[in-house]
Amino acid sequence: MSKSKEIITRDNSGIFKLLGILILGGLLRFYNNTAVALWHDEAFSALYIKYSWSEMMHRIGLDVHPPLYYWVLRLWSYVFGDGLLSLRFLSILFGVLTIYAGYLFVKKAFNPPAPQAGALRAGNPKLALIAAFFLAINPFQIQYSLEARMYTLGTFLVLISTWLLLKALEDNKYSTWAWYGVATAAGLLTHYYIVFSIMAQGLYVLYLFIRNRKINYKAVGSYILAAILFLPWLPTFLIQIKRVTSAFWIPEPDRWSVPSTIFKMIFGGQGNDHLTLIVILIVAIFVIYYFFKETKPPIRWLIISGVAIPFLAAILLSFKQAIYLDRYFVFASLFFTILIAAALFYVPKYTTRRTLTIVFALISLILFFKNWQDLGVKNLIFNRQVNYKPGMAAAAEFINDGAQSTDKIYVGSSFIYFTFKYYNQTEIRPLLYSSGSLETIPHFSGTAILTNDDLILDFKPTEKNSNVWLLWTTGFSGSKPNVPGNWSIVTEKQWTDTPGFKGEIIVTEYRVD
Repeated sequence: MSKSKEIITRDNSGIFKLLGILILGGLLRFYNNTAVALWHDEAFSALYIKYSWSEMMHRIGLDVHPPLYYWVLRLWSYVFGDGLLSLRFLSILFGVLTIYAGYLFVKKAFNPPAPQAGALRAGNPKLALIAAFFLAINPFQIQYSLEARMYTLGTFLVLISTWLLLKALEDNKYSTWAWYGVATAAGLLTHYYIVFSIMAQGLYVLYLFIRNRKINYKAVGSYILAAILFLPWLPTFLIQIKRVTSAFWIPEPDRWSVPSTIFKMIFGGQGNDHLTLIVILIVAIFVIYYFFKETKPPIRWLIISGVAIPFLAAILLSFKQAIYLDRYFVFASLFFTILIAAALFYVPKYTTRRTLTIVFALISLILFFKNWQDLGVKNLIFNRQVNYKPGMAAAAEFINDGAQSTDKIYVGSSFIYFTFKYYNQTEIRPLLYSSGSLETIPHFSGTAILTNDDLILDFKPTEKNSNVWLLWTTGFSGSKPNVPGNWSIVTEKQWTDTPGFKGEIIVTEYRVD
């Protein structure tokens, strides 16, 4: 076989392997994707897009997240509707695109030495395929590909912007730097935690400035472009920052927060056993050390800072107001997964390298199914005979089937009010029971999509002979609201919510005497 034919055959083999990895990643993300009911945060996504554009923008500004994902989701819904499968499929799509972006980034980042002066670098397709494979099967990445939220749009933008940065540094074209600026702005307008990933990129550029003793003004221009594109949202961003610093629900991080997050970034699910967390932390430190030892600057600094800066920034900022939350590290986990792939790739002995890669892949796939077991959902390996119906989907179906047009529907917690609004198929407007007006409800309970007309402050004025459906939960520190003495229970049913820490969702039907 001639050398040119050998190269073509090798390239085709790589393309087919990448295609197989993308298909695998898509299947794992599509698997069971509607088995869990829409939850509180996803309800915001589903309800925002039902408002007019101007009203939607106003209400997004009352929340704590930027708008780009909601714009994309709304446009998507025009074509594919707003059913649960459609809402989550957009996240699945960006999850698969994240795998491809990871392949592009790693192939560009870990270039082998050029064979001769002036020759183009071909990239490192073998390592890129391993990294793409690890991203495809990573339970943490899969977990947030199953939510109708902005996480996978964010992961795609983080990796594609980092790839564009490396491409711009290589070709130094105005167009590439401009696209990098656009991708950077898009990331900022998707999730505010992405600013930490952008900081890592910026420090990498600064490192190159210092090392080369030369400022690249095209690079500076790309950051100016990103700032200009973000500028219209800046006033709203500042208001949102003030809102979060005044009050927020995230608990303060403790000494177990970082090990727990690292466990979840690798395996998904929950990592609450302290001994397990200590072992995982030690292994993670060893892997990072080996990666650092076997790779060369400057690219190792970009990868390591992509992991470290989000942790450092979140911990430091949490001294003022806690913002440390495991799921927000879905962006940092991209670089940690790539770091693991690179560390294994550089193990010198082939049999050891292959064995470790296979073992890591098998553990990831087993834990993928184990995480479904923890959710109480039927899957191919665990819980094969069990299929709990999601709490809110079942509770709403019970009300939809039984409620008459003259009935009342009251909801005892904002944490299930919005999800019920999504599933509600009756003509009845549900009301949220509250002890005070909208102004007294914490903003993180959902005031962005509430009005005072959505509230009921007192059950007593409910007319006699009315039929009332009271929907409440034991999760989120919830309890059954007290009802007047002239309310008689007709029936009561309950469903375990998913995951289990969300408690039970209960529907109590009353007759007002």
